[in-house]
Amino acid sequence: MNRREDKKLENFVDSMMAEAPLDSPSFDFTENVLKKIEAETRKEVFQYKPILSKTAMFTVFTSFVALLVFVWLKFGLDSGQGWFKNFQIQEWFQNSWGWKENYTSAKTMMYAFLFFGLMFFVQVPWLKKQLNRTVF
Repeated sequence: MNRREDKKLENFVDSMMAEAPLDSPSFDFTENVLKKIEAETRKEVFQYKPILSKTAMFTVFTSFVALLVFVWLKFGLDSGQGWFKNFQIQEWFQNSWGWKENYTSAKTMMYAFLFFGLMFFVQVPWLKKQLNRTVF
């Protein structure tokens, strides 16, 4: 009985298909589709808009320069005047490398640094090749 129903259904579908008219595309169908594709590709997906406009950036830059000029005129840039009068920068650099005199490291740490450095320089070209293969 299942075969008989399948046969009836197949005959019904065949008769419906025979009665249905065939639709054909218009003469300039391909041209219309290509025009539509070209129109859609010209739209920008993302348009860059800066956070600050050019006028705002110019204003900030001009204000900064004016502040620098004001400080220079008011206090001067000589180390014996204004803010820099009691500023002793030499003391900062006298003891900054003193820790290096008594420092010793193990060979294991040296090998680890060399190994990780080598792995870094190996993985950069490998990752670039992977990205070029998958993205482009």
